[in-house]
Amino acid sequence: MKILKALRNSVIQDETGFRGRDFGVAAGLVAIATIVNLVAWPTGSDQDGHYFALMAAVLMSALYGGLAPGLLATAAASFSSAFFVLSPQFSVRVADPSAIGRLVVFLAEGVLLSLAAHFVRSHDKIEVPRVGSHRYLAIPVAVGAATVVKLLLPGVAAELPFAFNYAAICVCAWTGGLLPGILATFLLAGLTRYLFLAPLLSLSVASRADRIRLGLFVAEGLLLALLGDSHAKLKLVAARASIRARAYMAGALSLEQDTAAIRAISRDTIWEWGLDTGEIIRTPSWQDGLSSALPVREEFTTWLDRIHPDDRLETVTRLQEAIKGGRQELQYTYRLLGPRGSFLSVSDHAFIIRGADWKPLRVIGRSAEFPCGLQEQSSGRARKQS
Repeated sequence: MKILKALRNSVIQDETGFRGRDFGVAAGLVAIATIVNLVAWPTGSDQDGHYFALMAAVLMSALYGGLAPGLLATAAASFSSAFFVLSPQFSVRVADPSAIGRLVVFLAEGVLLSLAAHFVRSHDKIEVPRVGSHRYLAIPVAVGAATVVKLLLPGVAAELPFAFNYAAICVCAWTGGLLPGILATFLLAGLTRYLFLAPLLSLSVASRADRIRLGLFVAEGLLLALLGDSHAKLKLVAARASIRARAYMAGALSLEQDTAAIRAISRDTIWEWGLDTGEIIRTPSWQDGLSSALPVREEFTTWLDRIHPDDRLETVTRLQEAIKGGRQELQYTYRLLGPRGSFLSVSDHAFIIRGADWKPLRVIGRSAEFPCGLQEQSSGRARKQS
């Protein structure tokens, strides 16, 4: 019963049981990003390059776990930036005012991305149709929104030129698929270089630091496009797998309940005799006193030894004649030695299962106990018929 109860609980289990795992994934991703930053900038840095790894950790946490893990990753990443990277290193105090502004923008973008991931994950429609030209409509909207915000906030654009670009890529990939996500990545890289990196209004990249920043952004943008495109597919696969698992579990539980019900209402002992193995396997009945005299498993020869000597030859003969004669059904009675040394009157109704070549494979039947008088009358009729 404990196993059955556990199976029922697993069928109706909701997502709240996975919160701890989601938060653990978020913390682990931020820890990995922190290690990457410490390797890249062992003495710290006030530039925005270290935010690339932290932003990827936030995005993956929100995409995997939803709003709460995304917000946790945002808070942890902000602390990681202030403590491990920004000057003075290994202190929560940030000396450079401009670095504080970039940190605040990073925090706001992390919250925004967590909200966007939560909206996509909780949307009732599992898979967005991704055919036709309308799948590209999100590109001008999302890319334009990310660019306009930075044009309206030049201070933010100067400190974090790649801010809000990640959200735009995710929106394009989630709504349109992989190709719109890739196009949005390269379009945003070009617009960011042209409008927000020095020298302005130019596509040339003279600074080595800017080349690295653009390369990191494009690499992470392509990764986000792949993740965003796969999210709906994975969500659909997970939903189908969940439906199949629930149906399987429900069927298993129903079969278990049906079997228990049949055993509860049946007054007879059900058995199966494998002709190739010589073993008899029984399903006892709770109402049948005969079940206490019949083990769940025993050899056919052991069963024969417990039959009354006067009934043994006749019982074996009837079984052999039915099996060799091609019959499919027979009934017979006999007396069986009980656990207290007395004989019980038993009636068997057997069915012979045969293969395609009519070769006998096994015998399935039921055994029931009945008064001795009836057994003697039945044996007498059987002798007259034979």
